[in-house]
Amino acid sequence: MIDSFFMKEGKSIDNMFGIQQVLLKGLEALGHTFTKDHTILKILDSFPKVREPKTTIIQEARNLKTLAWDELLGTLRAHKVHL
Repeated sequence: MIDSFFMKEGKSIDNMFGIQQVLLKGLEALGHTFTKDHTILKILDSFPKVREPKTTIIQEARNLKTLAWDELLGTLRAHKVHL
């Protein structure tokens, strides 16, 4: 289910994060476990193609195991402003 989640054009990053968190919590309640880096990769993979250069930079430049949620969200928000 989480593999087929994608951010729709025109939706906000905050909206996408909220929906993704609800999906992940629901899956965790059903017994599925996700590592932090796996979850972040799924979030980055859900962005539209126009954001692919930024998501690739985040994946290559950051340690996804230690990247804080608010840091990821802030980086993506800042990138949206620059677009």
